[in-house]
Amino acid sequence: MRGEGERRGGVQRRRRSPEEAERAILAAARSFLSERPFREMKVEDVMARTGLSRPAFYAYFKDRYELVTRLLEGIGGLLFAVDRRWLVGDPGVGREESREILRDALRGGAETFGRYGPVLRAISEAASYDGRVEEMYRFGLIQRLTEAVAARISRDVEAGISPEGLVPEETARALVLMTERYLIDAYGRPSDRDRVPDATVIRTLETIWLSTLYGPEMTRP
Repeated sequence: MRGEGERRGGVQRRRRSPEEAERAILAAARSFLSERPFREMKVEDVMARTGLSRPAFYAYFKDRYELVTRLLEGIGGLLFAVDRRWLVGDPGVGREESREILRDALRGGAETFGRYGPVLRAISEAASYDGRVEEMYRFGLIQRLTEAVAARISRDVEAGISPEGLVPEETARALVLMTERYLIDAYGRPSDRDRVPDATVIRTLETIWLSTLYGPEMTRP
């Protein structure tokens, strides 16, 4: 039964609430994917990291695909949260304020990839050979983000603060896919002594996105 203690070897384990048990399983899955590829992930491997029994997994998740879906929902929620002010904001605020709001969004997105880079790398790699993971990742998280960016670009073009020649859907697709690949390459390895400094990563993204969408920065006197 969910949330109840379990006995193994005559020792009573501490009871966990359903919420605690679910969080423990999600944390264990993140830990596993930070170290090993998705194709090696088995339910028993994940549960061995939780202190819960293997059957307890099925009280919360149907299979490992549903587990990955929940991981992506959590990470995607963070990405949309940090980007929300720019994604749904009013383009009527003007070009310079829009630039600053976008800077904040890019910084927050890079920080999220910095925290979950190895997990996202494992899921992204699995999407290249597993159709169900591809559906969740490419046609789920990435496509949703691309559509939201395209909608914002379209509003900015209409408002006259982005160049008229931009094709919103294709511009968004290029920017999002480029950024996803770049951030996974920058942050996708658990320990990389040659990792590019965070400030350089963020500045690079700012240069590309801001120049594309809002033109060169105004020179202040």
